[in-house]
Amino acid sequence: PFCGWQLQPHRTTIQGEIEKALYRRYNRRIAVVGAGRTDAGVHARGQAIHFDLFQEEVPFPSVMPNATESKRNSISADFCNELQYSMNRMLRLEIRLFQLQLAPYLMTTKGQTPQDESNGEEQQDHSVLPRLRLWHAIQSSTSKWYSYRFTLGPTLFDPMERFTRTHFVHRPSFAPSSGPPYEITTEDIARLKSILGLYVGTHDFKAFGGQLEQNEKRAGRKINTIRTIHKVELVNESREESHLGFIGEEGNYRIDFLIEGALYKMIRNMVGTAIQVWLGNMEQTQLIELLQIDQSGVKSRKSNPCKPAPPEGLTLECVYYDDLF
Repeated sequence: PFCGWQLQPHRTTIQGEIEKALYRRYNRRIAVVGAGRTDAGVHARGQAIHFDLFQEEVPFPSVMPNATESKRNSISADFCNELQYSMNRMLRLEIRLFQLQLAPYLMTTKGQTPQDESNGEEQQDHSVLPRLRLWHAIQSSTSKWYSYRFTLGPTLFDPMERFTRTHFVHRPSFAPSSGPPYEITTEDIARLKSILGLYVGTHDFKAFGGQLEQNEKRAGRKINTIRTIHKVELVNESREESHLGFIGEEGNYRIDFLIEGALYKMIRNMVGTAIQVWLGNMEQTQLIELLQIDQSGVKSRKSNPCKPAPPEGLTLECVYYDDLF
């Protein structure tokens, strides 16, 4: 029912619905910032957002000097709980707010170098000065956990999962073109894990990003396509589902990605490319070449012939922050 996260004119989006509820509450437009921009069909179980309110709209602890710390915390918690309850009453059932809190101020030394007052040049010791900064849903995040759910086998056995799981009907290129369905083996699953492991580390994902040129023109600057993948794990979710009739290693699987940040459609392109390599429709060496840092500047999304995996299997599970907020 939604056209993704980002606000779009004349279309129903997650951001638009939340801002609509905030408008009803405060009678003014309040911009909402999300940590990740999900496409239409993609889900977010652990999206992180922030929005700014005027001081008179929020019981800030700093303007309650005579109250004890316990009292200030109690007032702030009561305000957040009431606002969360009110917002959830106004939002559609597909959207829920949880763990609403007042954002903290954070100490940071990032980008702060002392300067010589006489000429404005940086001092030679390059020491850093701490400063306060506002918590930000995007800029304060350190990593994100995405998952991609799919079924391997000739039939999607549970139609109730058709909006949250992709069905891959697999006939590898090395399997006979006719005859019974190819039975997936433990060696096949081990090979898929090995292919997914190639993504771990720091690579150039220019060949996995969507609409890079359009986004660069819109931003007026070059987009850095170097990304770090901390972990990729293939999880078998079918161990308790033998009654569904899966044969061999067929069944429901999930790929977990722990990453610092993603380009537009990057995760879906990674899944789609890995599946094509696994099926034998693309050489593994070609995938390795696509991940190498592009020194020539000629690499683009067109360098990767594989299509992105369908959106319904992808979920933004969680956004992580250093401050444990």
